[in-house]
Amino acid sequence: MGRRGPRIEPRRVIFIGTEGRSERAFVQFLQRCCDEAGLRVHLHVKSGSGGGSVAVIRDAARYLKRLGKEDIGAKLVLLDRDRVVQDEREGRDARAEASKSKLEIVFQDPNLEGVLLRLHEGRESRQIVASSAKIELRKMWPGYDKSSLTADRLRQRFAAADVRRAARYDEQLARLLGILGL
Repeated sequence: MGRRGPRIEPRRVIFIGTEGRSERAFVQFLQRCCDEAGLRVHLHVKSGSGGGSVAVIRDAARYLKRLGKEDIGAKLVLLDRDRVVQDEREGRDARAEASKSKLEIVFQDPNLEGVLLRLHEGRESRQIVASSAKIELRKMWPGYDKSSLTADRLRQRFAAADVRRAARYDEQLARLLGILGL
């Protein structure tokens, strides 16, 4: 028999449920950051079908149940903080639903546009209001279009260093990076 090469450490699987395609693109961008850092991590991302934070959590829970994998290191759902607040006003409790489904929520504060705005140098510590996040982001990034956002477009604009810098001022982003090992 021939010699075997060194044993390759398996990738740690982290499941991340998202609201839609743009959040999925952000997770795929984070996967590239992990790859560039040499991390043995696989981000298994699943987009929901919309309908609010509770619906996103339920979609993620159903998907995980169908998947039936036991070797998932962390089970997360990425949610816009402003939508969760709106859901709570309407009597829907995302935190309770996530707890019941054994999923951890990671909040984007106040939403994805707010996070992307803070990735720009000099904007990291800004307090951003959800209603103006998209307008402010388009001033910084005139070509931004949520419907056509891809990991490639994010990679052309940002690097892992931008995410780490923003995470110094964003507790939830820092928590996410900690889980990923970034």
